[in-house]
Amino acid sequence: MADDSSAECLFERLRVYQQRSHDATEVARNITARINSRLTSHDKQVRQTTLEKLWNKQTGAIPVLISILENTRDPATSTYITSILRETLCLKQGKGKKNTAANENQGNKKKETKKNGKENKAPLNKKANNIARQQCTQHLISINGTQVILRTLINTQCKRDSNVGTELMVQDLIWIIAAIAPRDPKFAVKVRMIGCVRTMHLIFKGHYTDNKLIFPLLVIIKQLSKNAVTTSILIRDGIITTYERVLVTLGYIPTARLRLCLDAIDYFSKNKVCCMQIVKTGLSGVLLRVFDRWDRYEGRMRLKICAHILQTLQHLCNIKAGRRALCTKKHVQVLHRFCSQCPDEPEFDGLLARVCSVITLCLKHQALPVPTASPASFNLNPILKGTNASWPCHEDDDEGANSDTKTVNSDADDDEPEADLEGIEDIPDIDIDESDLKPEKSIDLEKPNVKTGEIAQNSLWISPNERDTEDLKRYYIYFKEFGSYNRQLKLVRSRTSSRGSILEEFLNTSGGSKNVPSHMSLSLCSMLSNTDYERVSDAGHTSLYLCCNKIQETSSLTSCTSLKIHKEVSKYSIFQTVYSIIASKVRSVIPFVKVAYPDMTGGQSLNHPEPLNKMERAACRTKLLSCVDKAINPESYLNEVVYDLDQLCNAAATENPSQKSTDILLTNTDEQEISKVNTFPARLSFESRFESGNLRKVIQVGPREYELILMPDVNSNKRHQWFYFEVRNMQQGRPYIFNIVNCEKSDSQFNFGMKPVLYSVKEAVAGKPGWVRAGSEICYYRNSYHYANQKSHNKCYLTVTFNIEFPHTNDVCYIAYHFPFTYSMLMTRIFQWSLQLPIGAYLRAEPLCYSLNNNEIPLLTITADDCTANPIVDREIIFLTARVHPGESNASWVMDGTLRCLLADTPPAAALRAKYVFKIVPMLNVEGVINGCEVYVPHRVRHAYRATAAAGQKTAASREMSRRRLHASTTITTLEFPTY
Repeated sequence: MADDSSAECLFERLRVYQQRSHDATEVARNITARINSRLTSHDKQVRQTTLEKLWNKQTGAIPVLISILENTRDPATSTYITSILRETLCLKQGKGKKNTAANENQGNKKKETKKNGKENKAPLNKKANNIARQQCTQHLISINGTQVILRTLINTQCKRDSNVGTELMVQDLIWIIAAIAPRDPKFAVKVRMIGCVRTMHLIFKGHYTDNKLIFPLLVIIKQLSKNAVTTSILIRDGIITTYERVLVTLGYIPTARLRLCLDAIDYFSKNKVCCMQIVKTGLSGVLLRVFDRWDRYEGRMRLKICAHILQTLQHLCNIKAGRRALCTKKHVQVLHRFCSQCPDEPEFDGLLARVCSVITLCLKHQALPVPTASPASFNLNPILKGTNASWPCHEDDDEGANSDTKTVNSDADDDEPEADLEGIEDIPDIDIDESDLKPEKSIDLEKPNVKTGEIAQNSLWISPNERDTEDLKRYYIYFKEFGSYNRQLKLVRSRTSSRGSILEEFLNTSGGSKNVPSHMSLSLCSMLSNTDYERVSDAGHTSLYLCCNKIQETSSLTSCTSLKIHKEVSKYSIFQTVYSIIASKVRSVIPFVKVAYPDMTGGQSLNHPEPLNKMERAACRTKLLSCVDKAINPESYLNEVVYDLDQLCNAAATENPSQKSTDILLTNTDEQEISKVNTFPARLSFESRFESGNLRKVIQVGPREYELILMPDVNSNKRHQWFYFEVRNMQQGRPYIFNIVNCEKSDSQFNFGMKPVLYSVKEAVAGKPGWVRAGSEICYYRNSYHYANQKSHNKCYLTVTFNIEFPHTNDVCYIAYHFPFTYSMLMTRIFQWSLQLPIGAYLRAEPLCYSLNNNEIPLLTITADDCTANPIVDREIIFLTARVHPGESNASWVMDGTLRCLLADTPPAAALRAKYVFKIVPMLNVEGVINGCEVYVPHRVRHAYRATAAAGQKTAASREMSRRRLHASTTITTLEFPTY
């Protein structure tokens, strides 16, 4: 009790001193000296009591000490205060650091005495003291104690005297800063603002051999290395040279100092300038020598030390000099030795993956064994030249002859062909739909005294709720079931007062239909047939009403399809026959040679969930090591080309240069192939030239191992994900390894249980479900193939690998990323639904617009027949879309189920049709689905096409597409139709 009163008296005198004038130096020195003597006393009770007073916020001891330290000029007082703060904030050196063996020997003793409460009292007190120290540290940070300590350190260093008191004070300040640094989130910023960064490096450089200060200095520099600005300052000041000396001094003993040193180097190596200095100073060789002794380390310290070194080596691989320094025979042997000797334990999997990544990055760059240019591409040059002369037109030549072929540059001088692009480059990039690049018709809407560039800028930035009247009028042709244009206007006017509409402003300003512009009727009539167009005599609102009357006449049918792809298939009813005819009419970038058997038969599969794949560590480890071995010793593998799509396309173009893919009736002979006698060939046979197929090249690297390279997006050499291909000539019961080596995403669902899907023709013929989840030993990892793009020279492709045991010999099997759903399958089902409608149902299928390759993008209207009791004009509109990304075929299956439900002969479906009008675009990106990839349009082409679109060189429908914010890799995106 007396000891407690004595401590309280000292702190009270300290508070009184703070309130007095600052000339009582002797008083402050005496008080701080007595407090310091209590903290260094041999009596544990005295020390504990004093510490509790300092830790307690109520006493206010810490703010008083910080205030005195900031204002005093007495070196002795400052020395006592720094000693007090060190005892308060820092743990005693050597406390709590016992040998691992000693801890293990004491483990049994602790278990035996666990029931006794007295034995557990000391650990509990130690834990409470640690919590109190942390809270006290946070309190000191909150009162700006970090800045005061740093200024004191700078002032002490500026004196540059060598007396014992100054040296002790520097040691105490370093330990205090080391305790503050990890808990102050703005520590690096404060150090930089005070100008103490180089001071810290100077102290570190002068004391890296001092065993008393090396640990706190490593902690401080590590915290500074986490900040990019302080990292740059330290790198310019030569911190890497200092760390090279520190690492050599520490040796190879696995201590906390070594771990802190390697951790800081890891942070510094994120800077490329630092990586250059690491190579020049030879620090990379020192790191590898430390890593080569990994088997001498133990426990978690081994994992941490190895992880820091490998992360640093990965950063070195980001620069050419770093890869060259690591790509020596000696260094590669060190890394490869770890791969062969690494323990087969889960905690080493991360280290093994990092070592393999370093090996693949530092070795000589290996490009994919395919040409840089993809065989699948659209000719986009006409867009840049301002003309659409070479773009494909409609199948009906008479219809195409009626279109206006004037170009955008018709009003420009011949000497300035790029005049229409002025002002376009300054416009921010907006994703635009590729289908806009293929106009259905070209209507020259001349606007005198207006520059093309100004038109482009004005037309690009139109909010959906601020569209002009001309833009909104074009929507009515997609709502034929609501009647003529004039009738739709009356309908909107009657609903505007009760419900908000984006046509409200248009109705209030247009005054009905009298303000219809003359060229508007031509744009609308151009979307009808040639007969309708010829009936229009003059360009005025009268001709507009003639077109509307024609639409009203055709909308009286219960079901109709105006899709051209459905012509000449009405006499067939079998799904396979209809599918083959429709698939033969689909236009593809690469000519197809067949239809896939699963798509022709409807793509059936199991009706119940299948189990997820369980990651097999041993299998993934084996495949990863095999990938590294192939990168180091490529000559020990077969490397025989089995399938080459580029070569096949060149050969087909040479043999039949004038033949189109639509001139051939595509069929399937898989059922005949599986009935042939087994031949047992030496290798598998591949094919992907069918709808949604994607496979560019296959290389056999082992007896039953194949490397597969996927086709990139059209007009691109990137974006590989979707795969769908055919395999033949397999043998039953033998696992085949498929390595898809040009994946790009850093992670994949294959790491989380997903499996590829397999379709066996023999199984399907036997009546068993076709598509099933298949594959074992599935894993996803980085390989040795590098990007061909020079800007991404340090990036590698990734491999998804899986083993498949085929159920039959001499079978025809299909393997895909997910259950495929093709464009032809959609068109076939639409045709069948139009023939099998339930009583009272209304279905209309029409082309919304055309894609780049002149394929129709269908728009479906589903509702109930119009009747007096339930007029169609009173129904709400629901708009649905699917398949923006072609690789997400599950969206098409969801849409397929939705359409089946809406067109079913059930009471719920009838109720939905009676209440709503469904407007559905079931497949937006048709080109991506057809060609097994997406469609990429370069930014320059998109900018040029905006100028073309703004000048009016498109039809009404395609003009609407360009006014929306569309995605660059899709054929079309969601439209906003007016709400009635």
